[in-house]
Amino acid sequence: MEKQWRCTVCGYIHNGENPPDICPICGADASFFELVSQVDEANMSPEVKSNAKPIVVPSDREAAIRQALYRISYGLYIITAQAEGRDNGQCANTCFQITAEPARLAIGINKLNYTHELIQKSEKFGVSVLNQTGHDYARRFGYRTGRDVDKFEGLAVHRGESGVLLLNDVLVTMEASVVGQLDAGTHTLFLADVTAGEILQEGDPMTYAYFRASK
Repeated sequence: MEKQWRCTVCGYIHNGENPPDICPICGADASFFELVSQVDEANMSPEVKSNAKPIVVPSDREAAIRQALYRISYGLYIITAQAEGRDNGQCANTCFQITAEPARLAIGINKLNYTHELIQKSEKFGVSVLNQTGHDYARRFGYRTGRDVDKFEGLAVHRGESGVLLLNDVLVTMEASVVGQLDAGTHTLFLADVTAGEILQEGDPMTYAYFRASK
């Protein structure tokens, strides 16, 4: 019989030989899953089965902060940039709307990444919003550096009005012009006005939790 694992944070039940790397509901990692025995399952009332949300007290302050951050939901995006004849892109989970009037968003980019260098030089970037089948894009743009390889090779892409490359097989794309920067330690938070956008597909966006649970 297939094993069942219960998330001790939110009560989510996972079927499989091993617990998932991360809970698709609350974002808790595998260490917060417990094996559900047949006896436990038989003794549980229907109400408990559907609403069980036991409180787990973290062992220390840092663990509490880490688990609190797991509850924040993230999308997955491909951030692209172009400067001095070079194109690059990276996978990022920090991209969010700031205001509607004007249309303004912010992204967080690691200072060591090549994309960060190109954004600072050009003061513009593109955002491609992945759909829920975008796992290969997340891996291609997330696991290697554009200083060594052409991440766009063989992909269906097009150039936006600003000159940045944008992916074709995504939900939507946006182009943005940087209007401010905030030094966030290892990362820079770029504040930017959205200058163009296009709807390419209908569907649900990829989230970090969904990517981890379905990879």
